[in-house]
Amino acid sequence: MAGARAVKASVAIDGIPITNTDKVWFPEDGITKGDVVRFYDHIAASITPWLKDRPLTSERCPDGLAGQCFYQKDFPNTRAPADFPRVTVRASSTGKDVHYLVGGTRRVLLWLANSGCIAMHVMATPASRLQEPDWLALDMDPITGEFADAARAGLALRALLDEHKLRSFPKTSGSRGLHIFLALKPGHTCEQAVAFATSLGEELARRDPKLVTMERSKAARTAPVYADPFRNAYMQTIVPPYSVRRRPHAPVSMPLEWDEVTPKLDSAKFNIRTFDKRLAQADPWKDFTKSAVRLPK
Repeated sequence: MAGARAVKASVAIDGIPITNTDKVWFPEDGITKGDVVRFYDHIAASITPWLKDRPLTSERCPDGLAGQCFYQKDFPNTRAPADFPRVTVRASSTGKDVHYLVGGTRRVLLWLANSGCIAMHVMATPASRLQEPDWLALDMDPITGEFADAARAGLALRALLDEHKLRSFPKTSGSRGLHIFLALKPGHTCEQAVAFATSLGEELARRDPKLVTMERSKAARTAPVYADPFRNAYMQTIVPPYSVRRRPHAPVSMPLEWDEVTPKLDSAKFNIRTFDKRLAQADPWKDFTKSAVRLPK
């Protein structure tokens, strides 16, 4: 990868020990843990703004795709460096405190990657305002597994948002779907975000019931794309732009221009081995924060 630091079998980067870099994480491609760490180090300036002040969940695969993977939310001082920022939240389901790491620094990013984290999942709310989202996201999740279906649904959503004069920003999920984000002005609640996202999905389903469904039960769905509004609920998470995903070929959740979103787009072409070419292009989300909107009632 051009411009990236070389990672040996065991080194320290920015004071973070990086170990077992030769361990293969993506067997089909021979992509190692060192390759993933090197990628995150290389793109730190691009991804850390999307992690800054965000409580995060780590999707850990210490032995790569061939091993066991799990999600980790709780990072007390005994499980991560004590100087890393955290926010403590009482879990309603257990009544216990959960110590979320808060992202936004290169050291936290590299430590997570070294601990086996392939994908990062962040909240729509900053740690400083856990009840107040500063973005809204809809996950166009294709039941068929076909990105083409997600693209068609995403384009229909864009048209609907344009009717409301709300600027939207698409990105590949890095998996099989399409994420559509809106930057929000201060003053919204998670409940308002979920309600508005639900109303958008319901309108899409009304206009094209053969394409979009709002049925939460997978067994009951009769359309190929579920417009998931619940990534906006309190304490729920979504992968940020530029996160690697736990799928073959190490795909990356990639910000897009709307004119790139077509049913013919191969979202798998955005991966850690092709990222340098993409990074050389203009950032399609550079105006994201400046485009913050207030949701209509």
